[in-house]
Amino acid sequence: MQKTTKGILTVLAIVFASMGVVNLTDSLPKNETKKYRKRSLDRPLYITYHHTASKGQSLKRIAQGHLHRGFPEIGYCFAIGWDGKIYQLNDVNEISWHDSGNNTNSIGIVFVGNYHEKELPDAALQSAKRLQDSLSAYLNIVGVRYHRQTSPTACPGKYAIKKLKPLLWQ
Repeated sequence: MQKTTKGILTVLAIVFASMGVVNLTDSLPKNETKKYRKRSLDRPLYITYHHTASKGQSLKRIAQGHLHRGFPEIGYCFAIGWDGKIYQLNDVNEISWHDSGNNTNSIGIVFVGNYHEKELPDAALQSAKRLQDSLSAYLNIVGVRYHRQTSPTACPGKYAIKKLKPLLWQ
């Protein structure tokens, strides 16, 4: 039986609620006229890890910065705080802008903080693993990578890369 996008989104919403994921999809700033395109959830997808490279910046401020750069809304599907709290920022069927040239086939997860300057906390790493496992159980995830593997950037930071290596696969 073929899974429908609506059905997958419904199941994921239940899974995320049971994990304590905070849904911010309707509360962050958005462009009034631009929208992200939608993708089919049966297509092969990657998970791409990022970091905000910021100190103390809220998700609302990051979203405002993305709008200022011309994005329809914040560029990631999920954010993970230093304390391990997971935030859903966009639906997984939205092609958000987080990895130029790879957005169509990638779900962006961003760690809040600058992990080029400090260690990625274990709580954040554990939450990334839980989120990655949940997404892999319901979507056609074919690989997990960090941003610098697809773009000329230091993202998600040398300390995140060190800890994320066991989670990567392709």
